[in-house]
Amino acid sequence: MLHRYFVGSLLLGLSALVGCSGNDKTSGRVSVSGSVALKGAPLADGLIQFEPLEKQNTSASVVLVGGSFSISAANGLQPGMYLVRVSTSEGQSKPLDPNAPLTPSGNNLPGSKKTEAKKPTVPPEWGEKSKQQVEVKAEGTNKFDFDIK
Repeated sequence: MLHRYFVGSLLLGLSALVGCSGNDKTSGRVSVSGSVALKGAPLADGLIQFEPLEKQNTSASVVLVGGSFSISAANGLQPGMYLVRVSTSEGQSKPLDPNAPLTPSGNNLPGSKKTEAKKPTVPPEWGEKSKQQVEVKAEGTNKFDFDIK
């Protein structure tokens, strides 16, 4: 009788242990995907960031490919509210003026082929001053499509 009780308790304990460890790879993370458009056109060269606003211990920075992004569950986000930031260097670069005075950094040395930094085209309310938020849910599809005007 004692043997049966011991074996039953052992099996119950092992099944509970296996059940708890089955989700260790994702730690409650879920996949997230979507797209980013700027003035109706896919944002081809950019980065989207998800910063936790609650007690989640996950965040993500994803490079946009053809205006789309995808994060697998293994690298995904835990459910909760996130601040969204979008950044890009898209735009035209222009060559430095060879007649301009030399700069302390040496970026305008004679014969230099460097160009000025590209100017961001994403409005500040989607970048450094973003207040854009999304809720990542434990169930269902977490697909977020953003159209920046």
